[in-house]
Amino acid sequence: MTPITKSLYLQFLRCQNAFHLIRDGVVQKPSTASFGGYLEWGDYLSLCRSQFPNTPIVEKSQNREESFLESEGYIKQQMSHFGSHLRFQNFVCSVELIEYDKERDGWILWDFRPIGSIKQDILRSFFFYKKIAEGMGLRVLGFKLIRIQTKFVYKGGPILPEEFLLIDDLTARMESESGTREEEWNSFQEVEKEAEGKSVLYSFLETKPSCRSLKTCLSPSHCAKGRESAKEIFEYRDSSELAKQWFASGYNSYESVPDTELSPIQKIQKEAHRTGEVHFNKETLSEYLSNVTKRVAFLDFESINPYLPIYPETKPFQHIPYLYSLHIWDQETDTLTHKTYMHEDIGTDPRSAVLFHLQKDLPRGITIFSFNDFFEKLIIQESANVVPEYLEFWESVKSMFIDLALPFKKLWVYHPGQNGKASLKEILPCFSQESHFGLTIREGQDANYQYLRLIKKQVTAEEKKRVLEDLIAYCKLDSYGLFLIYRMLQERLSVI
Repeated sequence: MTPITKSLYLQFLRCQNAFHLIRDGVVQKPSTASFGGYLEWGDYLSLCRSQFPNTPIVEKSQNREESFLESEGYIKQQMSHFGSHLRFQNFVCSVELIEYDKERDGWILWDFRPIGSIKQDILRSFFFYKKIAEGMGLRVLGFKLIRIQTKFVYKGGPILPEEFLLIDDLTARMESESGTREEEWNSFQEVEKEAEGKSVLYSFLETKPSCRSLKTCLSPSHCAKGRESAKEIFEYRDSSELAKQWFASGYNSYESVPDTELSPIQKIQKEAHRTGEVHFNKETLSEYLSNVTKRVAFLDFESINPYLPIYPETKPFQHIPYLYSLHIWDQETDTLTHKTYMHEDIGTDPRSAVLFHLQKDLPRGITIFSFNDFFEKLIIQESANVVPEYLEFWESVKSMFIDLALPFKKLWVYHPGQNGKASLKEILPCFSQESHFGLTIREGQDANYQYLRLIKKQVTAEEKKRVLEDLIAYCKLDSYGLFLIYRMLQERLSVI
């Protein structure tokens, strides 16, 4: 039988159908790898392990049996060790550290997570570890977590673990929530027993599966057999559990849901999909764009947000800009100008240079469009706080920003090709010939990862040149896409 790992157990708690589909080999397990996370993991793990000097490590091996046997040897000797491989019956797990408490003759289970807050999956993971450890006859005394102090401000030099790391003793919380954790475990055991020796029935409408939307379903052909196309009703904005009720009622398309059950913005979606025509609220959009200057700018930043700070005066997870693309359009002369800055001096803090060039490239007193402009404004503000000579520049531009995502979030504009989504990647192909599909880098997370690779020196000189070009091309299309969308809005306003 396929061993049940922690990730499989957590998958069960998210969606029972997905658990069975993955375990039976019907579908592949979804990738949980985050862009760039592994680039920092080794350094973070070293910081955590530095708190326990002279503790042996069970290294990950292609031969997992060797890891299990090595862990068993340390446990028999009552020795604390990193990377402990535990197994009981058909359950297996790897625990970052199991610490032996000689005075109390028991074990403390540790987890190391590069996160700022404690989520349910961490508690569920600890419970899974506990069940396996106790099944092996170990006496589990407590649970401790090492995570990141998000208020930590890096001052340069080596990161000091005592300032950067937080240690949470979760023993009391695990005890207080033991009832919930036991209910989850018992439900898992019951489903496993029911499924033993017979095929599992898949149905999206069963009460036990916890999946909420066919949009994220791993295999609609199993979970909604014969009604796979009905997933479009889950694309209605703000539908949530309501869409599941619609599905149960037999609705299988935008058009099939009665108007009486729809909100005003959902009715806009339905009409657009019924007619195939773009919804355009001229009155609201005219007011939204009423104070736009004749010359306008379209700005997009790319940034990294490492959890291990790299530059002085930065915090964990803080976004640090290294690239911007700026398109400036003079509406009266129909002239479009492009400016960009890429910080190629990889070993230095890019913020001062980014602000220097942006101040030079961005004309004062003109409207600045960004998509979800909170991000762009935060980038400039936080950078200027560290380089105070640009605070005046920040003050002069912060009131000139307009969020170009707003009309699409509010459904003042809606194209049926958006399928309920409101991201720039979804909107741009609906209103232009441009698309991110043909780019090497297609999303912000990947851009973040690629620049972090350069910093970590994980590329050759030839590859570095290509990566820089790909990053510039990606960022340029974002700001150019904003221009295309804005011009489309202006053209429609002038003809409607």
